[in-house]
Amino acid sequence: MLNADQIVEKGLLKLEQSKGKKAQVGYDLSLKEVNQIRQNPQSRIGKVLKDKTNLAEYTSISKIQLDGYTGWLLYPGAYDITFWEGCDISSKYVGLIRQRSSMLRNGTVLHSSVFDPGFSTEFMGTVMVVNETIFIEEDARVGQIYFHQCEEVDQENLYNGQWAFDKQRVEQK
Repeated sequence: MLNADQIVEKGLLKLEQSKGKKAQVGYDLSLKEVNQIRQNPQSRIGKVLKDKTNLAEYTSISKIQLDGYTGWLLYPGAYDITFWEGCDISSKYVGLIRQRSSMLRNGTVLHSSVFDPGFSTEFMGTVMVVNETIFIEEDARVGQIYFHQCEEVDQENLYNGQWAFDKQRVEQK
């Protein structure tokens, strides 16, 4: 597992707009945007097909003011979140995101898929499941990405899927 200095040194993260910071292991990720994943009979349903994924309906969540702070008031449910940090994962590494303990202690978890060798995006994202109502301040550090070294993946086998290089996530049919 890489430490924060190694992650930065190897260029695995895009930090030009980052509001996060180095952690003891990994790098803290800061919250940029929140969309609720809607599942109801009147909305578009998510589909996982053999060759692609069609997303369920997403609804942008507006920020509010609460006790002098600007952020998102989130009720129990599933949310697609975007971080200020991006990634450019080389052929020798794989990344995973976990919630910070402050999120877990407030009943909120992040569920990350594997960030494969070859994956690149300007702003990473993952799914957040809120079990108890929570307020999250804009730019708060909510997740932590960490990387493991893996066997080097051949160039022709690097990730080049549906989500590569910031292909649209929301406007799929």
